[in-house]
Amino acid sequence: MGVQMKYAGAEREAIGLCITLEAINDIANHELLKLTDIVSLPGQAEVHFPSRTHQHLFLTRLLDFAKENGDASLTGTRGSCLDVLEASCDSKAFNVNCSVLPLQQFTAALTQWLQENTPLKLWLPTVNINADLNVPRIEFLYISGNQVKHNLSRLTGLSRRIQAILHEHGYNVDLDQIPLALDDFQEHLQDGYFVYYGTWLTELLNNVRWGLQDYLLPTFNASIRFKPENPPMYFYEYPDSISAEIPRAWFWRLMNHVRSGPYLKRFVCAEHMKRNSLG
Repeated sequence: MGVQMKYAGAEREAIGLCITLEAINDIANHELLKLTDIVSLPGQAEVHFPSRTHQHLFLTRLLDFAKENGDASLTGTRGSCLDVLEASCDSKAFNVNCSVLPLQQFTAALTQWLQENTPLKLWLPTVNINADLNVPRIEFLYISGNQVKHNLSRLTGLSRRIQAILHEHGYNVDLDQIPLALDDFQEHLQDGYFVYYGTWLTELLNNVRWGLQDYLLPTFNASIRFKPENPPMYFYEYPDSISAEIPRAWFWRLMNHVRSGPYLKRFVCAEHMKRNSLG
C-alpha cells in the first residue's frame, strides 16, 4: 500500500513539502551560485555561477525539480516537485491565518514563467538553419538539462523532441543530424539563454523557498519547545494531524529546515535581466 493510502492528508503534505524544500535548497544556495548586490540599484541583485559546471548542475537540478516525475508512493502526488508543491498549495494543511498565500503566489509565478511561450532565434550552423522558435521555456530547460546530464548515446529521446520542435516551426531535419547539432543548442541555451535568465530563475525559486518559510513558520512556532534545564535543547510537539511514526520523522526534518531558514536572502532580479532580448 502506498504512502498516499496509509497516511492522512497533513502527513502526506509534510513529506512532500520536506522533499520539495530540500530540492530547492539544493539549487538556491551559496555553494552553487554567487549572489551579488547591485550597488546602483538598491534591493536588486545578480547571480553568477563560479563555473560552467556549477551552472550545468543548476540546470540539471532545476529540470529535476520542475519536470521529472516522482513516485506517488512517497509524496502522494505523481509528478515533479513543482507538482507536489502545487498540490500542497491546494491542500494547505498547515495554513494559519492565510500563511499559505505567499507560497501560492510564488509557486504560480514560477509555473507561469516556465510554461510561458517565449521567442528565441537560434543559428544552427551544423544543419544550416536560422531558426525562429516560440515554445514554453520549460522546453528550453528540458533541452539544456538533459544535454548536460547525459552523454550523446542517451539523448535519443531529446533528439526526437528537438526534431519535433523544429518540424512544428517549419524546419525539417533528419533525426540522425540532431545529435551533431546539440553543440549549437548548448551555445545558445546553456551558454547564453540560461546565463542571462539565471538571476530571474533564482529569484523565482528563492521566492518559493521564502513562501515555504512564511507558510510553515506559524506551525513551527506552535510546535517547537525548549527544555527548561538546557535552553539550547529543543523538541517538537506534533500537531494532532501528524500521528504516524514515519510522517512524524519527516515533520521533524521539515521543521528543522524552517528553523535553519532559507540559504539566500530575499532579493529582486535586476530589471534589465528580465527583458526578452534573448527570449
